[in-house]
Order: sequence, then C-alpha cells, then structure tokens
Amino acid sequence: MDVLGMIYNALIADSYIKEKASRRIKFYDFPETSSVTSGPNIIIDPLDVPLPKDFADDTWLTYDCLFQIEVWSKNRIATNELSGHIRNVMWNFGFSQGTGVDEWDEDTGIFRVARRYQGKLYRDDLDTL
Repeated sequence: MDVLGMIYNALIADSYIKEKASRRIKFYDFPETSSVTSGPNIIIDPLDVPLPKDFADDTWLTYDCLFQIEVWSKNRIATNELSGHIRNVMWNFGFSQGTGVDEWDEDTGIFRVARRYQGKLYRDDLDTL
C-alpha cells in the first residue's frame, strides 16, 4: 500500500493546496531555505512504518499510520492557511491531528508549521486472502 502516494493525491485534489504548492510537495526531502522564496513548501514525512492493527480471525485488517506534514513559507498567514487546508484533507482522509510545532526562524525568515497525523487504513488485499 503506497500511503505516501495516497496522501499526496489527497492533498493535490484540494484546489487551494494544488494552487499554492502542487510542485513543491515532497516526501522526506526538506527544502533548501533559498527555495522557499518561490512559494510554500509541503514536506510529508513518515514517522513510523505502517503497523498491523485490528485483528479478526488471526488476520490483521488495518494499517496504523503516523505522518508529519510540514509547511514552510515566508508568509505566516499563508503558512497557517495552507496548514489548515491540509488538516481538513487529512481529516477527510481518516487521519486525526496530534501534536505539532509552529515556529519562525529569524535568520531565514521562514515560518514552519509541522503537524502529526495518525490514522488507520484498511488493507486493500483482504479479498485475495
């Protein structure tokens, strides 16, 4: 199951996110601070491997997933608005928001909001077992 791809596709399906950052959504890859001037950057970072959960008849039914999604931008309002849209997309995707960080780097002028999202996804291969 390609959870990173599923999250990416859910994010760019949102017209606001697609307009603001579609070419600057990355996996694992944190941007150079100089690249943030071209617009907001979104980083999707898995914090753990998908874990088997919810068992029935000796078969695990779901993946329990934990991701951190960060928004980096030179504009505080844009950073917060984009983070809010991401939260709504993740909620509709079945993930709830956990802890996070909201910070500003004085040296680079970059605002960074990092939020953790946890959720369960049902296996898509159960009908083939």
